[in-house]
Amino acid sequence: MNGSLGRLHTSVRPLRNAPMNPSPALVPALSLTLLISWGSLYYAFALLAKPMQADLHLSATLTMGAYSAGLVAWGLCAYPAGRLMGRVGGRRSMALGSCLCGGLFAACSLVQSPWALYLVWAGLGAGMALTLYEPAFAVLVATDPAAYRRRMATLTLAGGLASTVFWPVTQLLVDTLGWRNTVQAYAALHLLVCAPLHWFALPAGVPAPTAAPAAGSPTDFQARPAFRQALRNPDFWLLAISFATFGFVSSAMATHMVPMLESTGAGLAFAMTIAALIGPMQVAGRSTDLLLAGRVRPRTIDAVAVLLTPTALLVLWAARVAPILLYVFAGLYGIGLGLATIVRASAPLEVFGAAGYASVTGALHGPARLARAAGPLAGTFLLGIHQRYETVLAAMIACAAVGAASHLLVISRKIR
Repeated sequence: MNGSLGRLHTSVRPLRNAPMNPSPALVPALSLTLLISWGSLYYAFALLAKPMQADLHLSATLTMGAYSAGLVAWGLCAYPAGRLMGRVGGRRSMALGSCLCGGLFAACSLVQSPWALYLVWAGLGAGMALTLYEPAFAVLVATDPAAYRRRMATLTLAGGLASTVFWPVTQLLVDTLGWRNTVQAYAALHLLVCAPLHWFALPAGVPAPTAAPAAGSPTDFQARPAFRQALRNPDFWLLAISFATFGFVSSAMATHMVPMLESTGAGLAFAMTIAALIGPMQVAGRSTDLLLAGRVRPRTIDAVAVLLTPTALLVLWAARVAPILLYVFAGLYGIGLGLATIVRASAPLEVFGAAGYASVTGALHGPARLARAAGPLAGTFLLGIHQRYETVLAAMIACAAVGAASHLLVISRKIR
């Protein structure tokens, strides 16, 4: 796994027409746009759902289906978004994504029917593919591949705070302005903050093609156009399984977190406190990765990261007997989420090399996005059948265990 890291200087060239040293504003700008994009596109729906449901006279399942439609669109657009970045560069594609999100949030404030709500959120799913982690990470890999992990960790510090910032902000806005004015405010953030930052802070060029070395050389696989080669590699499918199962778990937990915590016997205020702790713990996990960069092998951090989520869910199960364990759950789950984001970004680079990174990660994360779409609905479906969150939690534990085992198998294959 580490071998490909040593070849990054030779397998990726800087962006054409972009400065050799990217703007110092690049990482801060992307950090702010990721905070806004994750908060408004991914986390806010959990608090918009009930007022939307009441206003539009929809069932809980039908309302949640709109969010799932967005996640499906995100998954379907992941690979095309990667291809688009390879053709026009990060500046144009991410600015386009912010404009798309801004226009669709404005349209969301006007919807009066279920089909319109579904159409808007499907479009916002396409916006997610152009504005969230994968395109931002692709920009970092193309501009400075040697420092990719440290800079990715820096970006994810901001993304990790998205739920902590936007859950209370969304609730405050909904309570004072209503859900329609809230989404209008989010439209303004995308159009007036994110789009200009993407346009002015990101490099203008597109990734230069990599030159392939002689056939049969140690770097032959990493330097070729990588998509078809990756599909033939068993590690691609193992990572796809791991990413998909963890995506399923994280999206289900994101939408069912507070009521699941309440089902352990915690009151609403205590449940909200525990949920709010997860964001800072994500930041703690990513800060730890940043501090350990260069001191601990990436595969060691990766192995710990994938084991934290199933461990945290087992602790949540035990918290029904000892509620104090909810604090332990928040710590383990948040740190696991924080590290997992970096693992998902860095693992394709470490396993397959940097050639075609945007396309390979787009294809690899497509199934994960579709699994994310299924998570909220699956949780709602299981809850509707059994009327108990124990069933939902058991399913999450099983899925997380499968995801951890798949990723650990990739790591063990690389060690051998």
